[in-house]
Amino acid sequence: MLLSIIPLCVLSVHATDTAHDSLIAALIHVESGGNDMAVGDRGKREMAYGALQIRKPCVDDVNRRFGTKYRAEDMLGNRALSVWVCQKYIEMYAAPKWLGKEPTLEDKARIWNGGPGGWKKSATIVYWAKVQKAIRRNEMLAVAVK
Repeated sequence: MLLSIIPLCVLSVHATDTAHDSLIAALIHVESGGNDMAVGDRGKREMAYGALQIRKPCVDDVNRRFGTKYRAEDMLGNRALSVWVCQKYIEMYAAPKWLGKEPTLEDKARIWNGGPGGWKKSATIVYWAKVQKAIRRNEMLAVAVK
């Protein structure tokens, strides 16, 4: 198994939301083990690319909202872009006006895994458990480094 340590300070220029940064680091660990060149979902119509395993429908949503023209393939080897797309996607769908409540880390992770309605899908519960485990792992690593 590829061991990845993702410094939280690298994930965003302004590390003001450490809980969100911790979530992104955990998503990277769960999705690709930290491999920026990962290609997944090879059996599906649209493959997933990069550290956060981003697929075309996700990029299309972000492009529509933010006026960008990225392709899923652009995520390969580009951690900064992958993180930006992930943050924007989560920002779009894990919003109080969309959920009808203040979003939790669980809501955000399950939306990342299951799409805009992923926070309600039972299929994303196992994914959330993996993300929680990765968050705890990253917290233990951070304490060990201090």
